[in-house]
Amino acid sequence: MATTPTADNNGNPSIVPDQFYVTGGTLPSGAPSYVVRRADTDLYESLSSSEFCYVLNTRQMGKSSLMIRTANRLIAEGVRIAIIDLTAVGQNLSPEQWYLGMLTLLGEQLDLEDELEDCWRSTARLGPMQRWMEVLRRVVLSRLNERD
Repeated sequence: MATTPTADNNGNPSIVPDQFYVTGGTLPSGAPSYVVRRADTDLYESLSSSEFCYVLNTRQMGKSSLMIRTANRLIAEGVRIAIIDLTAVGQNLSPEQWYLGMLTLLGEQLDLEDELEDCWRSTARLGPMQRWMEVLRRVVLSRLNERD
């Protein structure tokens, strides 16, 4: 844990622990050490305009912190969001299992589990990716088109 010098009630210097420095992880949304970049504005504006976005960069360059800060801004405006950690879906899965795993995580976050599962079953004749896209179109986009 990092420390920041401050002063006590008498003006004497003191050290108070805080979370200015974070190593090896996502910064909390209001972290004072977060450096706002052009990417913050670009991502927020693009998502607000319903544009598809992705963020690519090397390890430990602030991608997750950017995502969390942008997500919190959108939530504050009434936008429903879902964050899917692809590592949580699993490994050594068939394509169908992988897409269904993503759909399950999405359904849990958006409270649409039953509708997504029903639609997934009704589109069994399609390939896994087509099925995923069809379920998103039919259920997620049709239900969540308006801001809360």
